[in-house]
Amino acid sequence: MRRKWVKVLALFSVLALVAAACSQEDDAETTTAAPAETTTTAAAAETTAAPSETTEAATETTEPGVAFDVGVTAEPCPNGNADNGCIYLGVISDLSDGPFAPLAIPAVAGTQEFWNTVNANGGVAGFDVAITSDNTVDAHYNPSEHVEGYLQIEPNILMLAQSLGTPQTQAALPQYIEDNMVAVPATWWSGWAFPENDGGGLVLETGVNYCFEAMNDVDFVVGQLGAEISYAVVGFPGDYGGDYAAGVALGAEAYGLGDPTFQLTQVPLSAGGDVSEAVSQILATGPNVVFITTGPLEMAQTMGGVFGAGGQAVFVGTHPTWNPGLVQQEALLPALEAAYFQSGFMPGWFGESAGHDAARAAADSIGQDPNEWFLNGWASQYPVKALIEAAVGNGDLTRAGVVASLQQLTDVSFDGMLPNQSYVGDPNVSAPRMSIINQVDAAGPGGTKTATGMFVGPTAEGHDFSAPCFVP
Repeated sequence: MRRKWVKVLALFSVLALVAAACSQEDDAETTTAAPAETTTTAAAAETTAAPSETTEAATETTEPGVAFDVGVTAEPCPNGNADNGCIYLGVISDLSDGPFAPLAIPAVAGTQEFWNTVNANGGVAGFDVAITSDNTVDAHYNPSEHVEGYLQIEPNILMLAQSLGTPQTQAALPQYIEDNMVAVPATWWSGWAFPENDGGGLVLETGVNYCFEAMNDVDFVVGQLGAEISYAVVGFPGDYGGDYAAGVALGAEAYGLGDPTFQLTQVPLSAGGDVSEAVSQILATGPNVVFITTGPLEMAQTMGGVFGAGGQAVFVGTHPTWNPGLVQQEALLPALEAAYFQSGFMPGWFGESAGHDAARAAADSIGQDPNEWFLNGWASQYPVKALIEAAVGNGDLTRAGVVASLQQLTDVSFDGMLPNQSYVGDPNVSAPRMSIINQVDAAGPGGTKTATGMFVGPTAEGHDFSAPCFVP
């Protein structure tokens, strides 16, 4: 395998030609536009407003004797199974012009199709689940808009099927706590594993956190190139870049790699940033490896700038750095195939599991192109389904009853998409540590194939996870 990496490094001298076609304008066209099918799917969430009963705080009871209050009705969902009640979930995401919109749109589509599939198969515990357009908020990755949007939809919903962004979710968390609002984050901060940071368990994260992901990435790189390497770290501000950088530092310490040639906070392009400083620093310091935690647009422009100027580096990016649309960048594709590796918390479109099969079938039924973020959105709903089943089993589907049922989530199944996960107990025991590393395959569905399969490296395996790796 190390011989293959030597060949990869040898390819850099012929990659200078990619810069001419890697301008900001070209990259913006490819990486910011979601496939038409995906946008249509996200917009196709049921448009009927939730019935007025969902805004009433008084506790009611269904015929089988299940108590409920906000966000639940005994009446069917719009177009739902006639004999089922209805549970309304909310979504607060980045659905138009924020840095993660190209990823969030298919993730929301995957979330929606998970429940459409559940409903088509009879629902869950006597209820259908609906995510209506009235209960879907585009917060543009902005904390204040996130909180404002939450306050608008809170009277209508039982839980949040997606709460995108750590600063955004943190901004709303005091209100979540006050409202007994369980939320699924589209964020993988290591702090969510600790009760003091997630409202005592209200935040149902799925899969490995950024910190363990970074440790596994360092283990992978050292396993291929050896410990005589230099490296740089480029990442967004906040927990996304900070938590991952902390994991890289722990991995570097384990192998004696020393300090990075530089560490840079990259402002998202959507917030007025540019990649020129990252490119110039990489060219000036010449690291062998760049660990990058940005959006796909920033990653693509940084690689294009470096290779276009004759630079040499292997790029290892977190799962949000990849967008399948990048394979359409013909000038950049040779560099991506030779020198970019994407880490993630679950297998992509190539994954083999019952959950993958179901998700792919649902995507095919709506014309969704292969996209791992559709899978991510789908997988994130397994703990919500398990929580609904537990609460109904307890006869208490009120918000308070749902929160009480969180203690039963000790062995949540993801139908093989991920290892089973516990949401209670000591994080040092229960927190997932397994991740995957992919490489670009333009001919493959979703544009990637696995380089490693799911694995836990020695650094993550031996880490004492008694506190978050990074606190924003």
